[in-house]
Amino acid sequence: MITKRVGERLLKLRKNLGLTQKKFAQKVPGKVDYTYIGKIERGEQYPSLKMLEKIGKAFSVPLGYFFEDETVLHSLNLLPSEIKNLIQDKERQDLLRLSGRLSQRDLSLIMQIVSILTQGKPLPGLAVAEPAPKYKTRKKRRQGKS
Repeated sequence: MITKRVGERLLKLRKNLGLTQKKFAQKVPGKVDYTYIGKIERGEQYPSLKMLEKIGKAFSVPLGYFFEDETVLHSLNLLPSEIKNLIQDKERQDLLRLSGRLSQRDLSLIMQIVSILTQGKPLPGLAVAEPAPKYKTRKKRRQGKS
C-alpha cells in the first residue's frame, strides 16, 4: 500500500513538472536510471528514504510529500505552474527565501518595485514617491539702473 502511494506521488510530481522519466532521473543527484523511476511509479520498487530525500531536494518538495494524505496535498494546491517555475529557477528560489526575512513595509516596497519593473500598474495603496511639493514662486522685480 505505501509502495503504491509513494509511486503515485512520484508520478504526480513528475507529470506536474512536465518531465519524462528519463529527464526526471537526470535531475536527481547521483546516478539514477529512468527505469528505476518507472518501477517506483508502478509500485514495483520501494525507494530508500535516502533516495526520496534526493528526489525531494532536487525538486524542492518535502520528504513528507511522498507520505501525506492526498486531501491535505490537494488543499495546499501543491505544484501550481508558479511553483513549477520556481523549482527550475534558482535565482527566483533565492529571492523567495530572502523575502521571508523582510518586514511588511519592506515587502510592500519590493512589491511596488517588482510591479514597476514588470511594467504593470502600481499596486493600489503602495505609493513609493511622495507627491512633488508645491513651491510658491516669487516674481523677480526688475531694478532699473539710473
